[in-house]
Amino acid sequence: MKKVVIIGGGPAGRLITHVLHKSPQEFDVTLIKDEETNVNRCAVPYGISDKKPAEKFYISNQLITDFGAKLVLDDVQKIDTNGQSVTTRSGQTFNYDDLVIATGSQPIIPPIPNIDLNNIVNVRSKTDMEQMRGFAKKYKKCVVVGGGYIGIEVAVVMKKLGIEVTVVEMQPHVLQTTMDDDFAETIEAHIIDNGVKVYNNTQVTAFEGRDGDVTGVVLDNGNVLPTDFVIVSVGVKPNTALAEKSGIATSKFGIVTNEHMETNVKNIYSAGDCAEKKSFVTGAPSLGEFGTNAVFMAKVIAANILGTPTVFPGIINANASSAFEYTFGSAGLIAKAAEREGLDYVTGASEVMDMYPMMDGVSMIKTKLVFAKGSRKLLGGSVLRKGHCTAANVDFISFAIQMGATIDDILKYQYATHPELAAKPSDNTYMFAAQDALKKL
Repeated sequence: MKKVVIIGGGPAGRLITHVLHKSPQEFDVTLIKDEETNVNRCAVPYGISDKKPAEKFYISNQLITDFGAKLVLDDVQKIDTNGQSVTTRSGQTFNYDDLVIATGSQPIIPPIPNIDLNNIVNVRSKTDMEQMRGFAKKYKKCVVVGGGYIGIEVAVVMKKLGIEVTVVEMQPHVLQTTMDDDFAETIEAHIIDNGVKVYNNTQVTAFEGRDGDVTGVVLDNGNVLPTDFVIVSVGVKPNTALAEKSGIATSKFGIVTNEHMETNVKNIYSAGDCAEKKSFVTGAPSLGEFGTNAVFMAKVIAANILGTPTVFPGIINANASSAFEYTFGSAGLIAKAAEREGLDYVTGASEVMDMYPMMDGVSMIKTKLVFAKGSRKLLGGSVLRKGHCTAANVDFISFAIQMGATIDDILKYQYATHPELAAKPSDNTYMFAAQDALKKL
C-alpha cells in the first residue's frame, strides 16, 4: 500500500486526504500537524464577537480522521529525502512514498520596538481569536496596524462591538493589494463614515507601554495614539524553513514547484501558503495566500499521486470581502498590477443598478475590467457593491479569465434578468464595462 505523508493540517492537507480516501486505490495516509486545534483562519475576524461559541470557528480533527488518515500532533523537524522519511520533534519517524509539504504561512512580525508588549496580537490562530474576544469585552480602544483585507475586517467587527478603532496603513490607501485606488478610496470613505479612524501614508515607529501592557502607538509624525490593545495585520510569509534545511529549493515566494506541484526533490510536493505560486495571467511568481488557492493546488497534487498527470495553470486570486454595507472583490490583475507588470492594457468601467429602477432598495454595482490591448483578452477585474453577491460577480470574472474570454465574448454573453434580482434586460455590468473598454481601443 502506497504511503503518503502530509505535513500540515490546513485546507491543502485536508483536501488531499479526502480525495485519496474517495479513490478506489488504497493509501496509507499520515497527516502531521503542530496545532492541536486549527481555526478557520479566514473567519478569525468574525469569531471575535461572542454571539457564537468560539468552537464554531474551529476545524474538527474528524475532517482528517474520518477520512482514513492517521493524525499525528507533532512538529516535523527533519526530512530525509534519500531515505524518504520524516522525523518529528518527539522522535517519531514516518516513511513515505509521496510527501506533501503544506506547512502554510506565519504572520509577518514587523521589527517595531516594544512589539513584545502584552495586548499586541496577530490575526491567525485559535489563541489570537480567543485573545481578541477577551479584549473586545474588556477594553474600549484599539489600533489596527495594517489596512489589508484582514485588518479592515477586524476593524469593522471591533467597531460594531462598540470599540473605538484606528487603522494605521503605510500605503496611500487601504486595500492596496487587491483594489485599485478608485475602489479603495470609496471603501475607505465608507469605513470612515462609519466611525473608524484611518491614518494613511503612516508608519508605526514604536509601541509604548506600562507594567508590560501596551498603552500607545507611536507614529512616524511623532503623534502617539492611546490604546488598550493592538492588532497587527501586515501580511504573512511562507513557512519554508523545513524545506530549506532539507535541500528543497525555495524562493522569497515559497517552496519552488513545477507545473505538477512537484518540488526539485523526487516524490515531494508542496501546496498552499508555503508554496510558490505563479500567476495564471503572466506566468510570473505571485503572492496569493488564499485558502482557495491551497485547495486548487491540492487537487492537482492528489490527481498526480493517483497517477493522473495533472498541471496547475496558475492562480487567479479571486477574492472578496466586506466592510459595513459594502462588499467588494477582484480577480486576476487589477489595473495597477497590469501597469506594474508592464502590460499594454485598457480598462472599462460601469455602474449598473442591481435591480429594476422601480424596485425598493436599488443600489449600484461598480465594475472595472482590465483587457490586454493586443489580444483583447480579459486580464482581471474588480467589483464594488452592496449586498451579498460580490463573490458571484468575482467568480464570473475569474472563470472568464480561465476561459480566455475577450471583450467580444463578454459583449455577446447571455445573462438573466429579474426585477428583484438583476438589472433591467438592456443593462449588464460586465457588458457595459466591456463596451467602455472597446471605446478606448
